[in-house]
Amino acid sequence: MGHRALVAYERPDGRYDRHYAHWGATDLALRHEIAAETPFADGNGKRNPNRWTPAIDPTPRERALSFEDAATFDYRAYEAFYVVSLAWDVTAFLPLWFGTTDDEPHAGVLVEVDSENDAERARRWFRATRAVVRDMVCREALDEPEVHDYLDARVSEWTGSRREVISVR
Repeated sequence: MGHRALVAYERPDGRYDRHYAHWGATDLALRHEIAAETPFADGNGKRNPNRWTPAIDPTPRERALSFEDAATFDYRAYEAFYVVSLAWDVTAFLPLWFGTTDDEPHAGVLVEVDSENDAERARRWFRATRAVVRDMVCREALDEPEVHDYLDARVSEWTGSRREVISVR
């Protein structure tokens, strides 16, 4: 299956092109591999030492997206989302899916993470919090709209001002 990631590259017009990286979430390594000299993270030697193989597909899956559209995707299917600025600053985000049903694949938040250990702490905390919320839904103490509001508030409270959080619904 791979450790799938999406990479959104900022364009001069302020829009984004979104690319796919099959192993891009592995150790969040793309944070350090994407640069002006290696815009698609030089995967050479990792798969085939005899030819250049980029870690990120150079052909965008989608072009000229607004940031909101670039950050809206199936949060169940990807383990990381990277945003690359025009200055080649790379920010890694962890997609956290809020849904309690499969009808809402992109309901959730993107939480900025700075290392694989940081991402693992965030995943652990979120899984525990979401499990409690699901129990509350099963006991009919919360309904679906309340779940999203509650989880959004809890994530914002947990992250505080130390990291960026992007809410998508």
